[in-house]
Amino acid sequence: MRLTSTKALDLVLLACAVVTVLAVVHRLTTSPEITDGATAFDGWKQDLMFDRRIGPTDAQYRLVVWFDYQCPACRRFEREIDLAREALGDSLAVIYRHFPLRIHALAFEAATAAECAREQNSFPAMHRALLGNPLNGESLPLKWLVAESGIPDSTAFETCMTDPASMARGAVRADLTRIRALSVRGTPAVQIGDRIVTGGLTAGELIGRLREAVDASQPREEP
Repeated sequence: MRLTSTKALDLVLLACAVVTVLAVVHRLTTSPEITDGATAFDGWKQDLMFDRRIGPTDAQYRLVVWFDYQCPACRRFEREIDLAREALGDSLAVIYRHFPLRIHALAFEAATAAECAREQNSFPAMHRALLGNPLNGESLPLKWLVAESGIPDSTAFETCMTDPASMARGAVRADLTRIRALSVRGTPAVQIGDRIVTGGLTAGELIGRLREAVDASQPREEP
């Protein structure tokens, strides 16, 4: 039996639709995309030495997290980081870089608050305070954040937050410039060695890749 041209065209369109659906399903069910930084990832060693860090300066394991305080996935990933910290202890250091997305109205201000706290050596406490608040509404709960994080000088913090030319805002913008150079579009973006994973990892995956990165960096003995 011969197919008419109309029926043949319908079969071709159906086949294309099936292929498209299978591609989408594959994309959604596979592991997060890993980007090799061989060409577009200059400076990754400097990223791992960045000083906005929670953890020892001489930690064996290091990762960089590009973070948005209003991003639900970032908040979920922070729980995985906590589990990794429980397992690795003081051998883990996490370097946080700011990546406030435009779709989150308070993200830039939250990153600025973290930077203003950092100027008073209170970044870890403000980081935890920001994650301990849902950050809903039209403005940050600054008084609550100051009290929760124990900022030493609340007046200096307020000045830092209200100054459009503050160094804190400049630091957030500098991070945005850096992440755009890496062509990363989503949060959290997790750098381990010279690779970036977008979308977060489980604690087990995180620990495994950290150990792989350390092993790969060790000099190999000649046979």
